[in-house]
Amino acid sequence: MKAKSLTYGLIIGGVIGSISSLLSTPSSGKELRNQIKSKKEDWSQTFEEMKVHLGELKDSISTLSQEGKETVQQISKDLQASVKQWQASTEPNNQKLQQEIQLIQSKIEELESSLNHNNQAN
Repeated sequence: MKAKSLTYGLIIGGVIGSISSLLSTPSSGKELRNQIKSKKEDWSQTFEEMKVHLGELKDSISTLSQEGKETVQQISKDLQASVKQWQASTEPNNQKLQQEIQLIQSKIEELESSLNHNNQAN
């Protein structure tokens, strides 16, 4: 919406600037009318070209937006697949670590029990 407003502002500003330039230059009425007529044709052609270019720009933005959306979706799927693959590849190590932690905990409990038994004997 901002680009559209900016474009309209530039066009209107250009037209007003051209008209004020034509009206402020010293010339006869006939010359002034010919200049305005000439400028009107130039501006009409410029407006038509801008319409075409704006339509092409709109189409390009629409295409780019769609392609961007598809790319983001594909990247998301690829990332999900990579995470699942990583999780699957680390699962055996995770299970082994869990077993080792349980073994360490049981050894600590045995050591505490042994220390408590020795303290009670002394």
